Amino acid sequence: MIIIDKSHSKMDLIELFESLHVNIPKKHKKQDIISNLPQYIQNAKYHGESSKVKDVSVLIDILKNKSTKQRPNFKLKTLIMNKSKRIIKYCSSNHTLSNETYLSHQEVYNDVMYIANYGDIASVRKALNLYNNSPFCINHVNSILSDNKIQEIAERKLLKKNKVFGLKSKRSPILLEFL
Repeated sequence: MIIIDKSHSKMDLIELFESLHVNIPKKHKKQDIISNLPQYIQNAKYHGESSKVKDVSVLIDILKNKSTKQRPNFKLKTLIMNKSKRIIKYCSSNHTLSNETYLSHQEVYNDVMYIANYGDIASVRKALNLYNNSPFCINHVNSILSDNKIQEIAERKLLKKNKVFGLKSKRSPILLEFL
């Protein structure tokens, strides 16, 4: 029997096997999916180098280890958002220390280190970017992102990058438009 880490949700398992061309109905419970796991592993089609799941051993390692998805509860997410807003306010007010934002640059750094683990939240990425561009930046801090968020950001960059510039012409008076 394969042991699965509890951090994997039902939807995580469905998405993982969907990427391996195994269709799992969404009406199944997580327990049903786990009990049928050997069958799903056997039916999976591994892609080799192009996929993050190259073979059965990698798949089993993914299932045994903790999920990379970040799921902060409501209370924690509120705290993270407030810290992010506070850092953004500090950076947008020319990094001045005050009672409204921070009393020392070390406090800012401590909050930055606290929120860096939740890079899936857009305001955290914005706060870290502003902090890293700050002249009072103690250490450069990168946000920690889940695999899904990295893929989503890469897809967005591709969509922005693929703008097509062309030439339009009309038949009345000659008019050239460059877009």
